[in-house]
Amino acid sequence: MMAPSGLLGDAPADARAQRLGIGRRVALAGKLRALIHAMAATSADDATLDRAAELIEKARALLASQSSERGSRLLDGPLMGLGKLSELGPFTTPNHALAPPLDLILGETEAEAVAVYGAAHEGGPGLLHGGFIAATFDELLGVVQRGTIRMTGELTIRYRAPAYLNRPLRYRTWLDRIEGRKAFVSGTLHDGDTLCAEASATFIALREAPFAVPD
Repeated sequence: MMAPSGLLGDAPADARAQRLGIGRRVALAGKLRALIHAMAATSADDATLDRAAELIEKARALLASQSSERGSRLLDGPLMGLGKLSELGPFTTPNHALAPPLDLILGETEAEAVAVYGAAHEGGPGLLHGGFIAATFDELLGVVQRGTIRMTGELTIRYRAPAYLNRPLRYRTWLDRIEGRKAFVSGTLHDGDTLCAEASATFIALREAPFAVPD
């Protein structure tokens, strides 16, 4: 995954969304997140499920009628104040329906984020699925790097204790060192004082980017 070259701006994400003209897009993503969680937790009868399916299909068709091959990936960097390219994406920005509500603070070489996961992210009963932890670590470990496009070479997650749903979970990631083309990064996930997971990763700068970097 990509490492960005910018810093989080002072304005909150919703203010930047309005300034960029994507406030309604971000608001829609929020409603989709709420829909996903409602679906995961519902015990609705068949008639209600059928009616919901009809409404969702109408919404899908409406959006598909104005779709773009480019999608919204390049909006994440400006939205989060990181420039045109951004490591933050499907699991960490409010532009995506897959992302949990995440309060994010970025520094030069470290990041902190607090997320509250709900029913749509459940693994074991009442517990956060470890795959969401790994994916969020991958993005947050990338974003603490600066100035060079690097891809994830190796990511190791050590799960130390169960992470529960509907509780504030705090990520912290930081840059350990850079050696040539490689960046070494680490992170932790806590529930209060309980260490739920640790992460370490190596990101590697490619000699030639496999994608076009926007102007």
